[in-house]
Amino acid sequence: MNREMRRLAEREERRNKQKGDRGRRAPLGGPKGPGGPPRSRWARLVQFLREVRVELSRVGWPSREQMVAFTAVTVITAGVLTGYVFLVDLGFSRSVLALIRMLTG
Repeated sequence: MNREMRRLAEREERRNKQKGDRGRRAPLGGPKGPGGPPRSRWARLVQFLREVRVELSRVGWPSREQMVAFTAVTVITAGVLTGYVFLVDLGFSRSVLALIRMLTG
């Protein structure tokens, strides 16, 4: 957990202690607050999408150069590992076939 996340968690804990909430949450389909009316699925979906938009605005997106570099590393690594597994498989299959031929005559 990085410093920023730890600070956010500590702030939230302090707020919860001040409220006396102790981290309890309302059930998913239940009322929004104490004594409030139940929220419809549509209202919950709209709220969820708003929260997603806010969270995506906080994301640190990589630059184009970083994405090109990450993609190149991924493709090269996948190619090397594929070649390695192919060669190991080829070696095992040939050795097993040679062993079978030797034992069967």
